[in-house]
Amino acid sequence: MRIVYFILPMNLYIYLFFLASIVCINVQASKSPNFIFILTDDQGWNSLSSAIDPRFPNAKSDFHKTPNMDKLLKMGANFTNAYASSPVCAPSRYSIQFGKSPARLHKTIVRGVNKVDHDQIGIAQLLKKINKDYYCAHFGKWHIDQTPSRYGYDVHDGITKNKEGNFHHDNSRKQWGGYAEEDPKRINSLTNKTIDFIKDSLNQERPFFVQLSHYAVHSDIVYSSESFSEMLLEMPGSTHDNIAYAAMIMDLDKSIGQILDAYESLDLNENTYIIFTSDNGGMPVIPLQVNRGRPYKKGLNDPLVRGKWDLMEGGIRVPFAIAGPNIKSRLISHTPVVGYDLFPTIVDLAGPKINNLDIPNDLDGGTLVQILNGDDSAKVKRNTQGIVFHFPHYNVCGLNEPHSAFRTENFKLVEFYTSKRKLLFDMRTDISEINDLSEERPDLVAQMSRTLNEYLSSVEAEVPEESFSWKKVGQGGSVKTLFFKRYD
Repeated sequence: MRIVYFILPMNLYIYLFFLASIVCINVQASKSPNFIFILTDDQGWNSLSSAIDPRFPNAKSDFHKTPNMDKLLKMGANFTNAYASSPVCAPSRYSIQFGKSPARLHKTIVRGVNKVDHDQIGIAQLLKKINKDYYCAHFGKWHIDQTPSRYGYDVHDGITKNKEGNFHHDNSRKQWGGYAEEDPKRINSLTNKTIDFIKDSLNQERPFFVQLSHYAVHSDIVYSSESFSEMLLEMPGSTHDNIAYAAMIMDLDKSIGQILDAYESLDLNENTYIIFTSDNGGMPVIPLQVNRGRPYKKGLNDPLVRGKWDLMEGGIRVPFAIAGPNIKSRLISHTPVVGYDLFPTIVDLAGPKINNLDIPNDLDGGTLVQILNGDDSAKVKRNTQGIVFHFPHYNVCGLNEPHSAFRTENFKLVEFYTSKRKLLFDMRTDISEINDLSEERPDLVAQMSRTLNEYLSSVEAEVPEESFSWKKVGQGGSVKTLFFKRYD
Protein backbone atom coordinates (compact mmCIF):
# COMPACT_ATOMS: atom_id res chain seq x y z
CA MET A 1 0.00 0.00 0.00
CA ARG A 2 1.41 3.39 -1.01
CA ILE A 3 0.24 6.45 0.88
CA VAL A 4 0.88 9.85 -0.67
CA TYR A 5 0.92 13.01 1.45
CA PHE A 6 0.64 16.49 0.08
CA ILE A 7 -0.02 20.04 1.16
CA LEU A 8 -2.96 21.75 -0.54
CA PRO A 9 -2.52 25.23 -1.98
CA MET A 10 -4.04 27.65 0.50
CA ASN A 11 -6.67 29.01 -1.90
CA LEU A 12 -7.82 25.46 -2.69
CA TYR A 13 -8.01 24.68 1.03
CA ILE A 14 -10.24 27.72 1.62
CA TYR A 15 -12.43 26.69 -1.32
CA LEU A 16 -12.82 23.17 0.08
CA PHE A 17 -13.63 24.56 3.52
CA PHE A 18 -16.53 26.60 2.18
CA LEU A 19 -17.65 23.85 -0.19
CA ALA A 20 -18.02 21.70 2.91
CA SER A 21 -20.07 24.47 4.48
CA ILE A 22 -22.51 24.23 1.60
CA VAL A 23 -22.84 20.45 1.24
CA CYS A 24 -22.80 19.66 4.97
CA ILE A 25 -25.86 21.63 5.90
CA ASN A 26 -27.85 18.68 7.29
CA VAL A 27 -26.73 19.10 10.89
CA GLN A 28 -27.10 22.84 10.96
CA ALA A 29 -29.79 24.30 13.18
CA SER A 30 -32.71 26.21 11.69
CA LYS A 31 -31.41 29.54 13.03
CA SER A 32 -28.13 30.77 14.52
CA PRO A 33 -27.33 27.93 16.92
CA ASN A 34 -26.04 28.06 20.46
CA PHE A 35 -22.85 26.38 21.65
CA ILE A 36 -21.89 24.98 25.04
CA PHE A 37 -18.22 24.00 25.03
CA ILE A 38 -16.96 22.05 28.05
CA LEU A 39 -13.16 21.86 28.25
CA THR A 40 -11.67 19.80 31.06
CA ASP A 41 -8.06 19.90 32.24
CA ASP A 42 -5.63 16.96 32.19
CA GLN A 43 -8.39 14.40 31.70
CA GLY A 44 -7.21 11.03 30.46
CA TRP A 45 -8.85 9.08 27.63
CA ASN A 46 -9.43 6.09 29.91
CA SER A 47 -10.69 8.08 32.90
CA LEU A 48 -14.39 7.49 32.25
CA SER A 49 -16.38 4.59 33.65
CA SER A 50 -17.28 3.41 30.14
CA ALA A 51 -14.92 2.74 27.24
CA ILE A 52 -14.71 5.55 24.69
CA ASP A 53 -13.79 3.08 21.94
CA PRO A 54 -16.05 -0.03 21.91
CA ARG A 55 -13.30 -1.93 20.08
CA PHE A 56 -11.24 -1.70 23.28
CA PRO A 57 -13.83 -2.38 26.01
CA ASN A 58 -11.22 -2.58 28.77
CA ALA A 59 -9.86 0.89 28.00
CA LYS A 60 -11.85 2.53 30.77
CA SER A 61 -11.54 3.27 34.47
CA ASP A 62 -11.89 0.42 36.91
CA PHE A 63 -12.74 2.85 39.73
CA HIS A 64 -14.06 6.25 38.59
CA LYS A 65 -17.79 6.97 38.41
CA THR A 66 -18.74 9.17 35.45
CA PRO A 67 -22.39 8.49 34.48
CA ASN A 68 -22.92 11.99 33.07
CA MET A 69 -19.80 12.02 30.89
CA ASP A 70 -20.79 8.54 29.69
CA LYS A 71 -24.23 9.91 28.82
CA LEU A 72 -22.77 12.89 26.97
CA LEU A 73 -20.64 10.64 24.78
CA LYS A 74 -23.78 8.74 23.77
CA MET A 75 -25.90 11.83 23.05
CA GLY A 76 -24.26 12.50 19.71
CA ALA A 77 -20.93 11.84 17.99
CA ASN A 78 -18.19 10.16 20.03
CA PHE A 79 -14.74 10.48 18.44
CA THR A 80 -12.58 7.54 19.51
CA ASN A 81 -9.38 8.77 17.83
CA ALA A 82 -9.46 12.30 19.19
CA TYR A 83 -6.40 14.29 20.16
CA ALA A 84 -5.45 17.41 22.01
CA SER A 85 -3.08 19.44 19.86
CA SER A 86 -0.49 19.49 22.64
CA PRO A 87 0.48 17.39 25.66
CA VAL A 88 0.36 20.51 27.86
CA CYS A 89 -2.38 23.03 28.55
CA ALA A 90 -1.61 26.55 27.29
CA PRO A 91 -0.55 25.54 23.74
CA SER A 92 -3.67 23.40 23.43
CA ARG A 93 -5.92 26.26 24.53
CA TYR A 94 -4.34 28.70 22.08
CA SER A 95 -4.77 26.09 19.37
CA ILE A 96 -8.49 25.66 20.05
CA GLN A 97 -9.20 29.39 20.05
CA PHE A 98 -7.36 30.08 16.77
CA GLY A 99 -7.77 26.81 14.84
CA LYS A 100 -4.04 26.43 14.35
CA SER A 101 -1.38 24.01 15.52
CA PRO A 102 0.91 25.00 18.40
CA ALA A 103 3.81 24.67 15.95
CA ARG A 104 2.32 27.34 13.69
CA LEU A 105 1.41 29.54 16.65
CA HIS A 106 4.93 29.22 18.12
CA LYS A 107 3.48 28.22 21.46
CA THR A 108 4.50 24.67 22.32
CA ILE A 109 5.15 24.86 26.07
CA VAL A 110 3.65 26.64 29.08
CA ARG A 111 6.79 28.31 30.41
CA GLY A 112 9.39 30.30 28.52
CA VAL A 113 9.04 33.20 26.09
CA ASN A 114 5.61 33.50 24.49
CA LYS A 115 6.16 34.01 20.75
CA VAL A 116 2.49 34.01 19.72
CA ASP A 117 1.25 36.81 17.49
CA HIS A 118 -1.82 37.75 19.55
CA ASP A 119 -3.33 39.81 16.74
CA GLN A 120 -5.44 36.90 15.50
CA ILE A 121 -9.14 36.19 15.17
CA GLY A 122 -10.77 33.75 17.59
CA ILE A 123 -13.92 31.64 17.66
CA ALA A 124 -16.15 34.21 19.37
CA GLN A 125 -15.08 37.00 17.03
CA LEU A 126 -15.87 34.95 13.96
CA LEU A 127 -19.29 33.94 15.33
CA LYS A 128 -20.08 37.63 15.71
CA LYS A 129 -19.19 38.17 12.06
CA ILE A 130 -21.73 35.49 11.20
CA ASN A 131 -24.35 37.06 13.47
CA LYS A 132 -23.63 40.27 15.37
CA ASP A 133 -26.12 39.23 18.07
CA TYR A 134 -23.97 36.33 19.33
CA TYR A 135 -23.47 36.60 23.09
CA CYS A 136 -20.20 34.98 24.16
CA ALA A 137 -18.76 33.97 27.53
CA HIS A 138 -15.70 32.22 28.90
CA PHE A 139 -15.64 30.87 32.44
CA GLY A 140 -12.71 29.22 34.19
CA LYS A 141 -9.17 28.59 33.02
CA TRP A 142 -8.13 30.74 30.04
CA HIS A 143 -4.30 30.44 29.94
CA ILE A 144 -3.87 32.84 27.03
CA ASP A 145 -1.80 35.96 27.64
CA GLN A 146 -4.43 38.41 26.40
CA THR A 147 -7.84 39.15 27.87
CA PRO A 148 -10.81 37.14 26.52
CA SER A 149 -12.58 40.39 25.62
CA ARG A 150 -9.93 40.95 22.95
CA TYR A 151 -11.25 37.85 21.21
CA GLY A 152 -14.95 38.62 21.40
CA TYR A 153 -16.02 37.36 24.83
CA ASP A 154 -18.63 39.62 26.39
CA VAL A 155 -18.51 37.94 29.81
CA HIS A 156 -15.42 36.28 31.26
CA ASP A 157 -13.21 35.66 34.30
CA GLY A 158 -10.12 37.40 32.92
CA ILE A 159 -6.64 36.06 32.20
CA THR A 160 -6.91 33.05 34.49
CA LYS A 161 -4.32 30.30 34.71
CA ASN A 162 -3.67 27.35 37.02
CA LYS A 163 -3.32 29.39 40.22
CA GLU A 164 -6.99 30.39 40.22
CA GLY A 165 -7.90 26.70 40.36
CA ASN A 166 -5.98 25.83 43.58
CA PHE A 167 -2.56 25.08 42.11
CA HIS A 168 0.57 24.79 44.24
CA HIS A 169 3.63 24.10 42.11
CA ASP A 170 5.66 22.38 44.80
CA ASN A 171 4.91 18.65 44.40
CA SER A 172 3.78 18.67 48.02
CA ARG A 173 1.41 16.47 49.91
CA LYS A 174 -1.10 19.33 49.63
CA GLN A 175 -0.85 19.26 45.84
CA TRP A 176 -1.14 15.50 45.45
CA GLY A 177 -2.59 14.24 48.75
CA GLY A 178 -5.84 16.07 48.28
CA TYR A 179 -8.12 18.15 50.47
CA ALA A 180 -11.80 19.05 50.67
CA GLU A 181 -13.47 22.38 49.86
CA GLU A 182 -17.07 23.53 49.47
CA ASP A 183 -16.35 24.68 45.90
CA PRO A 184 -13.60 22.27 44.81
CA LYS A 185 -11.63 23.47 41.77
CA ARG A 186 -14.35 26.18 41.42
CA ILE A 187 -16.50 23.47 39.84
CA ASN A 188 -19.76 24.60 41.45
CA SER A 189 -19.34 28.32 40.86
CA LEU A 190 -18.23 27.84 37.24
CA THR A 191 -21.20 25.59 36.56
CA ASN A 192 -23.64 28.06 38.11
CA LYS A 193 -22.13 30.92 36.11
CA THR A 194 -22.52 28.92 32.92
CA ILE A 195 -26.17 28.06 33.55
CA ASP A 196 -26.97 31.64 34.58
CA PHE A 197 -25.34 32.92 31.39
CA ILE A 198 -27.38 30.48 29.28
CA LYS A 199 -30.60 31.65 30.94
CA ASP A 200 -29.63 35.29 30.44
CA SER A 201 -28.94 34.65 26.76
CA LEU A 202 -32.33 32.99 26.33
CA ASN A 203 -34.05 35.88 28.10
CA GLN A 204 -32.33 38.30 25.72
CA GLU A 205 -33.25 36.06 22.78
CA ARG A 206 -29.64 36.08 21.62
CA PRO A 207 -27.69 33.12 20.24
CA PHE A 208 -24.84 32.23 22.57
CA PHE A 209 -21.43 30.61 22.77
CA VAL A 210 -20.20 29.70 26.23
CA GLN A 211 -16.92 27.98 27.04
CA LEU A 212 -16.81 26.30 30.43
CA SER A 213 -13.11 25.65 31.03
CA HIS A 214 -12.77 23.57 34.16
CA TYR A 215 -9.68 23.64 36.38
CA ALA A 216 -10.41 20.01 37.20
CA VAL A 217 -8.79 17.55 37.05
CA HIS A 218 -5.45 19.42 37.16
CA SER A 219 -3.61 19.45 40.50
CA ASP A 220 -4.12 20.34 43.29
CA ILE A 221 -6.39 17.40 43.99
CA VAL A 222 -9.42 19.10 45.56
CA TYR A 223 -12.79 17.46 46.11
CA SER A 224 -16.07 17.79 47.97
CA SER A 225 -16.56 15.89 51.20
CA GLU A 226 -19.71 14.35 49.73
CA SER A 227 -17.92 12.86 46.71
CA PHE A 228 -15.02 11.66 48.84
CA SER A 229 -17.46 9.85 51.14
CA GLU A 230 -19.16 8.25 48.13
CA MET A 231 -15.87 7.01 46.69
CA LEU A 232 -14.84 5.56 50.06
CA LEU A 233 -17.62 3.02 49.55
CA GLU A 234 -16.26 1.89 46.17
CA MET A 235 -13.65 -0.79 45.57
CA PRO A 236 -10.41 0.73 44.17
CA GLY A 237 -9.18 -0.74 40.90
CA SER A 238 -5.81 -1.89 39.66
CA THR A 239 -5.39 1.04 37.25
CA HIS A 240 -7.16 3.72 39.28
CA ASP A 241 -7.15 3.53 43.05
CA ASN A 242 -6.69 7.12 44.25
CA ILE A 243 -9.82 7.97 46.26
CA ALA A 244 -9.12 11.72 46.34
CA TYR A 245 -8.58 11.91 42.58
CA ALA A 246 -11.68 9.80 41.92
CA ALA A 247 -13.70 12.15 44.14
CA MET A 248 -12.50 15.14 42.09
CA ILE A 249 -13.55 13.37 38.89
CA MET A 250 -16.94 12.64 40.48
CA ASP A 251 -17.37 16.34 41.27
CA LEU A 252 -16.52 17.18 37.66
CA ASP A 253 -19.03 14.60 36.45
CA LYS A 254 -21.75 16.07 38.69
CA SER A 255 -21.10 19.47 37.09
CA ILE A 256 -21.56 18.00 33.63
CA GLY A 257 -24.76 16.40 34.91
CA GLN A 258 -26.03 19.85 35.91
CA ILE A 259 -25.23 21.19 32.43
CA LEU A 260 -27.06 18.27 30.82
CA ASP A 261 -30.06 18.82 33.11
CA ALA A 262 -30.16 22.48 32.05
CA TYR A 263 -29.78 21.42 28.41
CA GLU A 264 -32.90 19.29 28.73
CA SER A 265 -35.01 21.48 31.04
CA LEU A 266 -34.41 24.60 28.94
CA ASP A 267 -35.26 22.65 25.79
CA LEU A 268 -31.92 23.44 24.14
CA ASN A 269 -31.54 20.26 22.10
CA GLU A 270 -33.20 21.68 18.97
CA ASN A 271 -30.82 24.59 18.55
CA THR A 272 -27.78 24.05 20.79
CA TYR A 273 -24.60 22.08 20.23
CA ILE A 274 -22.73 20.74 23.21
CA ILE A 275 -19.02 19.96 22.85
CA PHE A 276 -16.85 18.09 25.32
CA THR A 277 -13.10 17.44 25.32
CA SER A 278 -9.89 17.85 27.36
CA ASP A 279 -6.89 20.12 26.84
CA ASN A 280 -4.40 17.23 27.00
CA GLY A 281 -4.03 13.69 28.26
CA GLY A 282 -4.01 12.66 31.90
CA MET A 283 -1.21 12.53 34.41
CA PRO A 284 0.89 9.38 33.85
CA VAL A 285 1.13 8.74 37.60
CA ILE A 286 0.14 10.49 40.83
CA PRO A 287 2.10 12.14 42.32
CA LEU A 288 4.22 13.25 39.38
CA GLN A 289 7.66 11.69 39.05
CA VAL A 290 10.99 12.89 37.73
CA ASN A 291 10.91 9.97 35.32
CA ARG A 292 13.26 11.15 32.52
CA GLY A 293 11.45 8.96 30.00
CA ARG A 294 11.82 5.62 31.76
CA PRO A 295 9.02 3.23 30.79
CA TYR A 296 6.26 2.95 33.39
CA LYS A 297 5.22 -0.58 34.31
CA LYS A 298 1.63 0.61 34.31
CA GLY A 299 0.38 4.16 34.40
CA LEU A 300 -2.92 5.91 35.01
CA ASN A 301 -3.64 6.04 31.27
CA ASP A 302 -3.25 2.31 30.69
CA PRO A 303 -3.68 0.82 28.08
CA LEU A 304 -2.28 4.03 26.59
CA VAL A 305 1.39 4.58 27.27
CA ARG A 306 2.75 7.50 29.34
CA GLY A 307 0.76 10.76 29.70
CA LYS A 308 0.91 14.53 30.03
CA TRP A 309 4.12 16.16 28.66
CA ASP A 310 4.58 13.44 26.01
CA LEU A 311 3.38 12.82 22.46
CA MET A 312 2.78 9.15 23.13
CA GLU A 313 -0.94 8.34 23.20
CA GLY A 314 -1.40 8.86 26.94
CA GLY A 315 -0.35 12.48 26.61
CA ILE A 316 -2.55 13.55 23.70
CA ARG A 317 -5.49 11.17 23.17
CA VAL A 318 -8.57 12.62 24.89
CA PRO A 319 -12.35 12.29 25.21
CA PHE A 320 -14.11 14.24 22.44
CA ALA A 321 -17.84 14.42 21.75
CA ILE A 322 -20.28 16.69 19.92
CA ALA A 323 -24.06 16.50 20.31
CA GLY A 324 -26.83 18.73 19.05
CA PRO A 325 -29.43 19.38 16.35
CA ASN A 326 -29.78 16.54 13.84
CA ILE A 327 -26.68 14.68 15.11
CA LYS A 328 -27.65 11.06 15.64
CA SER A 329 -27.20 9.68 19.11
CA ARG A 330 -24.61 6.95 19.71
CA LEU A 331 -22.73 7.97 16.57
CA ILE A 332 -19.18 6.61 16.76
CA SER A 333 -16.38 7.97 14.60
CA HIS A 334 -12.93 6.42 14.36
CA THR A 335 -11.62 9.23 12.16
CA PRO A 336 -8.59 10.96 13.73
CA VAL A 337 -9.56 14.48 14.86
CA VAL A 338 -7.78 17.15 16.88
CA GLY A 339 -8.60 20.16 19.05
CA TYR A 340 -7.81 22.68 16.33
CA ASP A 341 -10.61 21.16 14.22
CA LEU A 342 -13.13 22.80 16.57
CA PHE A 343 -12.64 26.32 15.18
CA PRO A 344 -13.74 25.53 11.60
CA THR A 345 -16.36 23.06 12.83
CA ILE A 346 -18.08 25.61 15.07
CA VAL A 347 -17.97 28.23 12.32
CA ASP A 348 -19.36 25.72 9.84
CA LEU A 349 -22.21 24.74 12.18
CA ALA A 350 -23.03 28.40 12.80
CA GLY A 351 -23.76 28.91 9.11
CA PRO A 352 -22.09 29.93 5.85
CA LYS A 353 -23.24 33.56 6.02
CA ILE A 354 -19.75 35.01 6.22
CA ASN A 355 -17.34 36.78 3.92
CA ASN A 356 -14.55 34.44 2.83
CA LEU A 357 -12.03 37.15 3.68
CA ASP A 358 -13.00 36.91 7.36
CA ILE A 359 -11.71 33.34 7.60
CA PRO A 360 -7.99 33.16 8.48
CA ASN A 361 -6.15 31.72 5.49
CA ASP A 362 -3.70 29.79 7.62
CA LEU A 363 -6.03 27.52 9.60
CA ASP A 364 -4.73 24.03 10.32
CA GLY A 365 -8.07 22.59 11.41
CA GLY A 366 -10.76 21.10 9.22
CA THR A 367 -14.52 20.95 9.62
CA LEU A 368 -16.03 17.79 11.10
CA VAL A 369 -19.55 18.47 9.84
CA GLN A 370 -19.58 15.65 7.29
CA ILE A 371 -18.76 13.20 10.07
CA LEU A 372 -21.49 14.73 12.24
CA ASN A 373 -23.82 13.99 9.33
CA GLY A 374 -22.98 10.32 9.85
CA ASP A 375 -20.33 9.84 7.18
CA ASP A 376 -17.35 8.40 9.05
CA SER A 377 -15.64 7.65 5.74
CA ALA A 378 -15.42 11.37 5.06
CA LYS A 379 -11.92 12.83 5.01
CA VAL A 380 -11.30 15.85 7.19
CA LYS A 381 -10.05 18.48 4.75
CA ARG A 382 -7.12 20.20 6.40
CA ASN A 383 -4.26 22.23 4.99
CA THR A 384 -1.98 19.31 5.82
CA GLN A 385 -3.17 15.78 5.26
CA GLY A 386 -2.66 14.59 8.79
CA ILE A 387 -2.27 15.88 12.34
CA VAL A 388 1.01 17.42 13.47
CA PHE A 389 2.24 17.48 17.08
CA HIS A 390 5.39 19.31 18.14
CA PHE A 391 7.11 19.37 21.54
CA PRO A 392 10.71 20.58 21.00
CA HIS A 393 11.56 20.63 24.71
CA TYR A 394 13.18 18.65 27.48
CA ASN A 395 10.95 17.77 30.42
CA VAL A 396 12.27 15.58 33.22
CA CYS A 397 8.76 14.44 34.15
CA GLY A 398 8.13 13.37 30.56
CA LEU A 399 10.12 11.71 27.81
CA ASN A 400 12.94 14.20 28.49
CA GLU A 401 13.86 14.68 24.86
CA PRO A 402 12.48 17.02 22.18
CA HIS A 403 10.15 15.13 19.85
CA SER A 404 7.38 15.55 17.28
CA ALA A 405 4.64 13.27 16.02
CA PHE A 406 2.49 12.88 12.93
CA ARG A 407 -0.81 10.97 12.73
CA THR A 408 -2.38 10.18 9.38
CA GLU A 409 -5.05 7.60 8.68
CA ASN A 410 -4.04 4.51 10.68
CA PHE A 411 -0.40 5.31 11.31
CA LYS A 412 1.49 7.44 13.79
CA LEU A 413 5.12 8.50 13.59
CA VAL A 414 7.08 9.77 16.61
CA GLU A 415 10.41 11.43 15.80
CA PHE A 416 13.11 12.18 18.40
CA TYR A 417 15.59 14.96 17.71
CA THR A 418 18.56 14.10 19.93
CA SER A 419 18.48 10.32 19.62
CA LYS A 420 17.84 10.59 15.85
CA ARG A 421 15.30 7.82 16.14
CA LYS A 422 11.82 7.34 14.71
CA LEU A 423 9.01 5.08 15.94
CA LEU A 424 6.07 3.95 13.79
CA PHE A 425 2.81 2.47 15.07
CA ASP A 426 -0.36 1.09 13.50
CA MET A 427 -3.06 2.69 15.63
CA ARG A 428 -5.83 0.36 14.42
CA THR A 429 -4.61 -2.45 16.64
CA ASP A 430 -1.79 -1.03 18.74
CA ILE A 431 -3.17 1.78 20.89
CA SER A 432 -0.58 0.84 23.52
CA GLU A 433 2.24 1.62 21.05
CA ILE A 434 3.99 -1.67 21.74
CA ASN A 435 5.07 -2.71 18.26
CA ASP A 436 7.50 -0.35 16.53
CA LEU A 437 7.13 -0.89 12.77
CA SER A 438 9.87 1.50 11.68
CA GLU A 439 12.23 -1.24 10.50
CA GLU A 440 9.44 -3.07 8.67
CA ARG A 441 8.14 0.06 6.90
CA PRO A 442 11.11 2.35 6.19
CA ASP A 443 9.32 3.70 3.12
CA LEU A 444 6.36 4.86 5.17
CA VAL A 445 8.62 6.29 7.86
CA ALA A 446 10.47 8.33 5.23
CA GLN A 447 7.25 9.64 3.67
CA MET A 448 5.66 10.61 6.98
CA SER A 449 8.86 12.16 8.30
CA ARG A 450 9.23 14.22 5.14
CA THR A 451 5.66 15.51 5.39
CA LEU A 452 6.07 16.30 9.09
CA ASN A 453 9.31 18.21 8.61
CA GLU A 454 8.10 20.06 5.53
CA TYR A 455 5.19 21.33 7.58
CA LEU A 456 7.36 22.34 10.53
CA SER A 457 9.69 24.15 8.19
CA SER A 458 6.82 25.91 6.40
CA VAL A 459 5.50 27.39 9.66
CA GLU A 460 8.99 28.16 11.00
CA ALA A 461 8.27 26.04 14.04
CA GLU A 462 10.38 26.34 17.16
CA VAL A 463 13.48 24.16 17.13
CA PRO A 464 14.91 22.40 20.22
CA GLU A 465 17.93 24.70 20.34
CA GLU A 466 15.59 27.68 20.92
CA SER A 467 13.99 26.12 24.01
CA PHE A 468 15.06 27.32 27.44
CA SER A 469 15.39 23.62 28.32
CA TRP A 470 18.04 22.89 25.66
CA LYS A 471 21.01 23.84 27.83
CA LYS A 472 19.41 23.88 31.26
CA VAL A 473 17.94 20.36 31.18
CA GLY A 474 19.29 18.83 27.99
CA GLN A 475 22.86 20.01 28.52
CA GLY A 476 23.10 21.35 25.01
CA GLY A 477 21.35 18.36 23.50
CA SER A 478 23.60 15.72 25.02
CA VAL A 479 20.82 14.19 27.13
CA LYS A 480 18.85 11.37 25.52
CA THR A 481 15.56 9.85 26.61
CA LEU A 482 15.51 6.57 28.53
CA PHE A 483 12.25 5.60 26.82
CA PHE A 484 13.81 3.35 24.19
CA LYS A 485 14.41 0.69 26.81
CA ARG A 486 10.77 -0.15 26.09
CA TYR A 487 11.70 -1.30 22.58
CA ASP A 488 15.32 -2.47 22.82
